[in-house]
Amino acid sequence: MKTHGEDTGFRSSTEIADEILRRIKSGHYRPGDTLSQNSLAKEFSISRTPVREALRFLEAKRAISVTSSGRAKIVVPNLREIKEAFEIRAELEGLAARLAVDWITDEDLTALRFHQKNYARTLIVHDPDAKDIDWVLHNARFHDVICDACHNEMLKDLVSEMQGNVVSRVMSLASRMPPRLLDENVQQHEDIIAALSARDHERAGKAMKDHVLRTRALVIEWVGAGS
Repeated sequence: MKTHGEDTGFRSSTEIADEILRRIKSGHYRPGDTLSQNSLAKEFSISRTPVREALRFLEAKRAISVTSSGRAKIVVPNLREIKEAFEIRAELEGLAARLAVDWITDEDLTALRFHQKNYARTLIVHDPDAKDIDWVLHNARFHDVICDACHNEMLKDLVSEMQGNVVSRVMSLASRMPPRLLDENVQQHEDIIAALSARDHERAGKAMKDHVLRTRALVIEWVGAGS
């Protein structure tokens, strides 16, 4: 763990914002959690100015809300945001999967199987109170491999924008879901890998789109039951 005064490598507000988003995406920070400017500045061994700028940037992206005292809170996504974000995500990632068929390598497929295997394994030993939820990390990397393989920079930027805002907060929220609700995702991932391995454009796109929309339904059902 980094201590005050130790060089963390973070210098700019952009780097700090990216790290906060990474922590949201991994489940380290979850919707409703509060962030202190002083604590972040101390952790990163920098002044409050770049921290404040990072929080303003994230507030503009609606990832956090900032009080008059400067305290930030990770915004809890509402049902409308979840529905709309996953509708867009399904189309974008479905397209990415179709495009990836023409470019995906054996190394990419090996990486997908690695993250899929560890996704399934970490669901079994899931600890909802842990920081940096392992299954969330492997799930995110599974999707990243496919997006990287699509070889379309504009599409990758759009997916990244979605992942960095509502989707990251939704998946952080989903890290508290009982693993049994996500068991079917394991088979859906297998279907995606099979379609990519078979170099089947339509099948790969449909498998990814169906997977994202099914995940949306599970999250909405779980969030609605808890509200």
